[in-house]
Amino acid sequence: MATKSRPEREFEAELTQRLRERARLLLTGETQVLQTLVDARAQILATLAELPADWQQWHLSRLLGQIEDVLSGATGKAGSLFELRMQDAWRMGEDFIDKPLARIGYQVEMRLAQLDVGVLQQMRAFGKLRLKDVGGEALRKIGRQLGLVTIGTQTPFEAIKAVQAALGAESAQRATTIVRTELGRAFALAAEERLTQAAPLVPGLGKQWRRSGKTHSRWNHDLMDGQVVEAGKPFKVPNPGGGIDLMLCPHDPKAPAEQVINCGCIAIPHMKSWKVVTPGAKPFTELELKLDARKAALDKAAKEAGRRQE
Repeated sequence: MATKSRPEREFEAELTQRLRERARLLLTGETQVLQTLVDARAQILATLAELPADWQQWHLSRLLGQIEDVLSGATGKAGSLFELRMQDAWRMGEDFIDKPLARIGYQVEMRLAQLDVGVLQQMRAFGKLRLKDVGGEALRKIGRQLGLVTIGTQTPFEAIKAVQAALGAESAQRATTIVRTELGRAFALAAEERLTQAAPLVPGLGKQWRRSGKTHSRWNHDLMDGQVVEAGKPFKVPNPGGGIDLMLCPHDPKAPAEQVINCGCIAIPHMKSWKVVTPGAKPFTELELKLDARKAALDKAAKEAGRRQE
């Protein structure tokens, strides 16, 4: 394999640093939103623990009002934190193009117009609504459980256990999925827009699909790993029943939900003059090959075709 040039090494080093920052942002966003739900859960369970054992003394409407206030406050705080992290993701997506190009002599940052933040504002508002809906769904589940107590078909102990479940893993998973998906989308959209802006100033600028490296990932995303297309062009993703064109690898707002949710793939800027082995796929790890037979089959076929090295 040919030794990489110094510009290519510096470009990749900057990309690596930017990807680390992106990973930290995703973790921070998820952790902050999750903590608001954890705090709300503790407050609600403390309220329920103070209720009289005799369910006939419960005042359901007042109790649900208290719980609604807690959940509303929690999702409101989560939404505010989410908005801030979305702003960070947008800025990082722009830097993901500007900073690596600067390392190889293309000072595009001062020559290009600022990105239109209108789309970002819409994405922030949409994400906040989805987080609010997490609280609304939890309230509905809690209401059903507490209602069963007031008509005598469930004990308070059973209801509290059910409330713990309603405020536990399911709500947390929904919230963190929303945060992870939307932050990834904001980053990808800003990077795509910036890449398209920079392309006229940087001959041969394109983008390359890089898989997430998750053990159980989407087979067609693994197959796309390493594919390079020109700036402004979509990736052609194979899919049963017909291929899919994805501009944002695969955080495209127009993409089907099954191609987007919890996907960790990313499109990185790439120079046409830097030759890669098609598809230039990263080797699967031993753990991936061990735990996913599909990856092992893809790996074998790619190596036989000369598309992936040992």
